[in-house]
Amino acid sequence: MARRTALTGNWDFYLGAQTLSEALARTDWQEITVPHTWNALDGQDGGNDYYRGAGWYRRTLHLEKEDSKVYYLEFLGVNSVADVYVNGTHLGQHRGGYTLFRFDATDALKNGENTILVKADNSPFPDVIPLEADFTFFGGIYREVNLCTVERTHFSLSDFGSDGVQISYQNNSEVREFAALCVRVKIDAPIENCRLHVRVQVPNCFEPCAGIAHTDFDTANMFSEEETVAAEVTEAVTHTDMCVTLEIPNPHLWNGRADPFRYQVICTLSDGGKILDTVEKYIGIRYFEIIPKKGFFLNGKSYPLRGVNRHQDRENMGNAITLKEHEEDFSILYEIGANAVRLAHYPHHPHFYELCDRYGLLVWAEIPFVDHIGGEKKSPLPTDTAIDPNVTARQLENAKLQMTELIRQQGFRPSIFCWSMSNEVMREYGDTAAHMMAELNDLIHSLDSKRYSAMALNHTYGYRWQSDVKGCNIYPGWYIGKPSHFRYQSNYHMRGNGGKGVAVSEYGAGANILHHTEHPKQPKDTTCAFHPEEWASIVHEHALRYFMSPRRNKIWGTFVWNLFDFAVDIRNEGEMPGRNNKGLVTYDRKTKKDAFYLYKAYWAHEPVTYITSRRFQKREKQKITVKVYSNADTVSLTVNGKPFKTKKAAANRQKHVFVFRNVPLRRGENTVSAVGNSVTDTVTWRY
Repeated sequence: MARRTALTGNWDFYLGAQTLSEALARTDWQEITVPHTWNALDGQDGGNDYYRGAGWYRRTLHLEKEDSKVYYLEFLGVNSVADVYVNGTHLGQHRGGYTLFRFDATDALKNGENTILVKADNSPFPDVIPLEADFTFFGGIYREVNLCTVERTHFSLSDFGSDGVQISYQNNSEVREFAALCVRVKIDAPIENCRLHVRVQVPNCFEPCAGIAHTDFDTANMFSEEETVAAEVTEAVTHTDMCVTLEIPNPHLWNGRADPFRYQVICTLSDGGKILDTVEKYIGIRYFEIIPKKGFFLNGKSYPLRGVNRHQDRENMGNAITLKEHEEDFSILYEIGANAVRLAHYPHHPHFYELCDRYGLLVWAEIPFVDHIGGEKKSPLPTDTAIDPNVTARQLENAKLQMTELIRQQGFRPSIFCWSMSNEVMREYGDTAAHMMAELNDLIHSLDSKRYSAMALNHTYGYRWQSDVKGCNIYPGWYIGKPSHFRYQSNYHMRGNGGKGVAVSEYGAGANILHHTEHPKQPKDTTCAFHPEEWASIVHEHALRYFMSPRRNKIWGTFVWNLFDFAVDIRNEGEMPGRNNKGLVTYDRKTKKDAFYLYKAYWAHEPVTYITSRRFQKREKQKITVKVYSNADTVSLTVNGKPFKTKKAAANRQKHVFVFRNVPLRRGENTVSAVGNSVTDTVTWRY
């Protein structure tokens, strides 16, 4: 197994300088730790002027070098173009800000003190995706850095950032009777008498996510103390690229949140009695299908995907977050009751995919091909004929690289059901976009024939572009149409897709937790200064009223935009400069907005009773409407200690929304309580 030494502390940083010699000449470096971004503050302030350019990182590494070992520098994420130097030797350049990459540093490293220099550059590159998008492109080494040490014979660490082991099996009902496991390995510098051993077993441990207690998750079905070995095989190594097959009879299936059972696959290279390298992976065996007009099916059973989108950044940190923040995000995602997540609009940290595997959430994974195609010439609007084909060709190659890295690195995961090629690429690009999507579609199928290719669209022209499945980004009640138009806009996209059904890959509305009103209305222009929580709640109520109907099988998945507020330095609306405030949770993760509890009432199994507008503390009307979100059959409201009314869940309109009208307040402080499912929620308002 590769020995990883975390290179977290003792870094120096300098913002600026274009060349290595310029950086070396500087004396005003500052001490930092990684993960790090230089845009943590200016990327979120709404000035549309955050620094996009080069930043330099320097670290001294003391090494007692062993001749029998190979050394790699491993970067989990550098945005967006990275050049890596060791002792003045340029190891290479990586173009793409969201996938893991490594460089072989063996020859450049020496005994004793070594100097590592990294140039990170988030300048706008016309041939590196994303070009432009509605989120901040935080620059820097914003994920972990490791020194990997391996024997000269090892599972390849040069295979597009993977660990050299790819695992696949059939995606159909036959997997219930037996899983035909294909384990393909790439081996660097194999030696004579080297042998490959693959063992599939039931793991004997469970690592919980911080924030999710054992009581929240049934581990009883996870592991068995009976037969621990499912299959194993040993073969002589004859090629650098090998494939071994194993059959697991009657496998225990990975079955979403209910039972995310996983097997442990251990691949070992050995020479006689000496272990040269080991790779361990956890896989889940399952099959899924999207059936036109019927919906999403997991292991042969209907399984409508109810999920959210997630951006990784957070307040005053940008995207330079640690595993602690990733786990906090996941615990909130798990709490809301979602069974799926769209990890938008780029590859996320490997640990987040791991949590989705471990806890049974389906994942829409995608690369950052967003909005624009490169090489635009000066013209009023982007058009198919106003772009430079040479730049477009390079951009396509970069998109292919990032897709290959994503699939190679995360392709073994049971949670991932599709590889998304793009988001909202503009229809004006016409035939150029069609060609690029066709190329990416073919690439996905060549790398992974067991999953869907996908794209998200905000126009129907794109339904002509090649992909297995489509998602539509619609915003009734916010950008276009009334909140009651979810039906019409969804049907419009389904017709565009030839009646095959779609996912609603984005929908939502902005909300500032400090903004409130007794009479919420749809804003005429969403760039306005007033974004009350009450209007966002109405939009989400309409969405769930439509989506959660059992007859909506043509809509096989829904994904709220967004689980969290996130940074868009170009935005200045809702009195929240630098934010997209459509999150169900605030940017700092400290406040769950009212709409969060609406989804929790619909999706979660635990009892929920929640009084909305709780932050609307100064009331100006003597009689108000009180709205409660609950999954109880009945909810009782008490005002200042006196029973007001008990309501039953609506039978056929919106059973999780309880509306109490003409609730009387007295002057001064008022205490209002709601009880449902033995859960009491209390708020205090001043009239």
